[in-house]
Amino acid sequence: MRLTEFISSLINEGKVTVAPAINSFDPEDLRLANVHLKQHYDDDSTDMPGQVPPFDPEAALWAACYLYRAVQFIQLRQLGEDDIKAHLLPFTGVPSPSAIYAADLTLRYMPGLFDLAKGLAPGDPLVKELEIMAAHWPFSMAAIPSIVPEELFLLMIMQHPSLKIAYIDRIIQAKDFRKCRHPECLPLVKEALGSYAAILWPEFEIDLTVHT
Repeated sequence: MRLTEFISSLINEGKVTVAPAINSFDPEDLRLANVHLKQHYDDDSTDMPGQVPPFDPEAALWAACYLYRAVQFIQLRQLGEDDIKAHLLPFTGVPSPSAIYAADLTLRYMPGLFDLAKGLAPGDPLVKELEIMAAHWPFSMAAIPSIVPEELFLLMIMQHPSLKIAYIDRIIQAKDFRKCRHPECLPLVKEALGSYAAILWPEFEIDLTVHT
């Protein structure tokens, strides 16, 4: 399956198919993929709080390729650590709120894939590689409780009004007490829960009291 079709199926149907072998992406496919990603950015941004960061095409395309390759490695279990390191490449652009949000257009689907990878083989090199990546993209990985966010990336999230609100919503939804208790997050979590904490997250006040 071409990357363009992969993105379209992922976004519109929530399911994907990948090629049975790792081959280079066609340049025209990459160009069209970024057209799809920009359209998704335009649509998705209407559901985000406030003003979203500008679109970062480099980060958006990197993330889509990364997710595609990660799905391939889940399926092609005969491939080893050298293959993983050769094709699951880290983002080489400039970290920024724009990069964080553009990458999230596809990386938000990574937590489910991460759980699948961990279920197949907890000590697998693929899992280790995904853990390293996830720590650098905490906005998209809020639903993975074992991942401790890199402070630099968390700081960029917390300094951007739209990303900050969305991130707080995500860690509350994940009921991740460790992430919610972070000094930068805790006051915002309390504010977001407000007087409905006992209904939305009954254990939160209890855990907070125990750990204070």
